[in-house]
Amino acid sequence: MLNRRNFLGLGLGAIAVAAIPSSLSAEDFRASKPKAWTATKVDDAVKEIFGTTTTTQGGISLTAPDIAENGAVIPISFKTDLKASKIAVFQDANPESAVAVFTTTPDMVLDYAFRIKMAKTGTVTVIADVGGKLHSVSKEIKVTIGGCGG
Repeated sequence: MLNRRNFLGLGLGAIAVAAIPSSLSAEDFRASKPKAWTATKVDDAVKEIFGTTTTTQGGISLTAPDIAENGAVIPISFKTDLKASKIAVFQDANPESAVAVFTTTPDMVLDYAFRIKMAKTGTVTVIADVGGKLHSVSKEIKVTIGGCGG
């Protein structure tokens, strides 16, 4: 039976769901940019995702170990105060270069941390799209034991 308390609860829940902005929905880059996920070169993957490879260095802080003893679990983190709409992570040590793409909004706190796999020594690059202008940061990570079956 629907009483006043249940009715108000359902009504407030419906209002909360309706108030969620559509900008919070994420783009499925594997579906919309499939060539980026099979690109073997970082520049090719960057061009597929952003449309250009021209970047400006700086504006992003990237933290990763100089030497990773195990390439299967390399911790990386990055943060920025830039008002980016999209941030992507790439590496040149594996057969496919794209690692992750994040759709963001200007009001988000952009501070990410996760682990990646790298088969060998290589460079990790983070690129942020700020109004069509790309900002990037890169770091070489030396891998002593490969993380992709080696």
